[in-house]
Amino acid sequence: MTGSGKAEGTFLAPSTGSAMFQGFCRGFFLCYCRLTVEGREHLPASPFIICSNHSSHIDSAVLMTASSLPFSVFALLGASDYFFDSWRVRFVVSRFMNVIPIDRQAQPKSLRRSLALCDEFLQRTRGNLILYPEGTRSSSGKMQAFKKGAGLFAVALGVPVVPAYIEGAHKILPKGKNMPRMGTVTVRFGEPISFASNSSDPLLARGVRKAAVELLEQRIRRLSQKPPTGSLAGLPNAEQQTTISVTAVAQQNRNPRNHGLSGMS
Repeated sequence: MTGSGKAEGTFLAPSTGSAMFQGFCRGFFLCYCRLTVEGREHLPASPFIICSNHSSHIDSAVLMTASSLPFSVFALLGASDYFFDSWRVRFVVSRFMNVIPIDRQAQPKSLRRSLALCDEFLQRTRGNLILYPEGTRSSSGKMQAFKKGAGLFAVALGVPVVPAYIEGAHKILPKGKNMPRMGTVTVRFGEPISFASNSSDPLLARGVRKAAVELLEQRIRRLSQKPPTGSLAGLPNAEQQTTISVTAVAQQNRNPRNHGLSGMS
């Protein structure tokens, strides 16, 4: 994968830069900030999406290192106003990471464009995406409410979605800081979810997106709990992939007798 990318506005890192960054991160998380990974066996065959909490600039490096896959097969959905509006940030990051722009304001036109770029990346590279449903880093380290736009990508792209929780990154490099501290970080991967939807227009199907986002948030919050021995935050040990019809869930949510998604698995 070389050059600035076929799609306008997207940058793809040169293979040498991606490999250099991968080597640096593996050394960093081996010698400086010890990385523990739980549930790596839940990662399916590519392509897939990792949806994670977000509290630090090192989160993407943490997730890619934890996956044990080449960094070149990942693209980050990054805020267009942060990664693309500043030529300095763009110049540095584009040498080492693949980034697809997304508008934090989640306007329909910009979401369609980001969705098309993601689909192109997945189809052309058979790679994987990293998505942060909170939309921005948490200043406190605690999970924020998920944005509904994340449900669009989870449903419309048609690939498995892996919930993940990162613990400790906020202490290593919190928002507003530039120098990482020594510490430990843990990544917990949950079982992948395949979202099945009968909606003909996912941009307008608010109920479908809402159901997908609520389920993802529930799964990631479960992963934030310290897991008992032999399991992941109370999730089943079976490695079978969950398939959920979010259209059906959305319809259930309109029923006043429905009390949420706790029964979905």
